[in-house]
Amino acid sequence: MKTERLVFNNAEANPKSSVLDVHIDGVHDVCQWYAAFFAGDLFTVTMNGRNLPLDLNGVPVLGEILSSV
Repeated sequence: MKTERLVFNNAEANPKSSVLDVHIDGVHDVCQWYAAFFAGDLFTVTMNGRNLPLDLNGVPVLGEILSSV
C-alpha cells in the first residue's frame, strides 16, 4: 500500500512539525481533523515535499494535487 507523507508545520504548536504517513484516501480526513484541532493556528501542510493547497477550513484542494501524483 502506497502512502503519502504529510508534514504539518505549525508556527504556534509545540512541536512545530508533525509527520504522518497516510494512504491518499485518508489525506482529506487527516487534514480536516488537524485544521479543526488547531483552529486559529498558522500552519502549512506539505505532501511528499510539495505544498498542499488548503481551503479556508483547512481542507485540501485535492483536485489540484491528484493530477500531479
